Amino acid sequence: MAFRFRLLITLVMVLFSTQTLAQRGQGVDSSPAVFTSPTQGFPGFFDTNMAEPQAMVIEWPPIILPFIPVPSIAMDYGVNERLTLGTNALLTSIPWLLGIKSGAIKARTLLFGNEFMQSTATGYLGYFGASSGFSMYWQIFTSNNAWKVSPSHIVSANAAFINFGLEAGDLKKTDYTSVQLTTLSASLGHQYLVGENSSISTYVMLPAWSSINVDTVAAAFDINSNASSGDTMWAMARMSFDLHSEPWVYSIGGIYNYGSVKDLLPRTAGLLPWFSATRKY
Repeated sequence: MAFRFRLLITLVMVLFSTQTLAQRGQGVDSSPAVFTSPTQGFPGFFDTNMAEPQAMVIEWPPIILPFIPVPSIAMDYGVNERLTLGTNALLTSIPWLLGIKSGAIKARTLLFGNEFMQSTATGYLGYFGASSGFSMYWQIFTSNNAWKVSPSHIVSANAAFINFGLEAGDLKKTDYTSVQLTTLSASLGHQYLVGENSSISTYVMLPAWSSINVDTVAAAFDINSNASSGDTMWAMARMSFDLHSEPWVYSIGGIYNYGSVKDLLPRTAGLLPWFSATRKY
């Protein structure tokens, strides 16, 4: 709990200090510019996009129920040019209706922006806790950076700190299990602007370092690895075709996932379809 509290305080301090600088006009532009691209104004995990001020952006669920319009996976609101706040509507609302404590928040701040480069910092916090003794939590902090190297090409380089925890059972009983995963990852991306309203986006995400801690009543062990050890290896690649038809952005493509944890999980790999429809209000 202390670790999670320190992460939350750090996120709040970073966002507060950045907003203070923006208001004073110190260290950042007073009127940032943004890229011109088909997906601009529609925030995603890998990109540097901000929601437009006073605009609500809702992403209909990708992969899960792709053709049923339930506003769920992501909701982002543009507070101003430099701050976008969001949540996962399903995790925040539906479990509460079932008597389960849960919540997810997201905050993205624009550190720098002009017509050639954008840099953002984003924090994600989430919690899900059932009365049966099962709970999970996560903290994700990302640094997203993108460069428009030509009128048709945008390249990006991103870094992420991910901490995911899971607890099940009663700490005082033999059924208690705790799992914690911490990883530092890097990703590269490329967006090719096919036309004024369409693009092809590709992102590849790899771990630089990972740590897994498993604690049960019977045993406890740790696995630590870097990108070359092979003890803990995972990767993700996503490619999509994006079409902007105001006020919507439609994305269709696929995600390739690979995962392997020595002495814990066998190698898994698979290709999943990707479809999402995002609307700006």
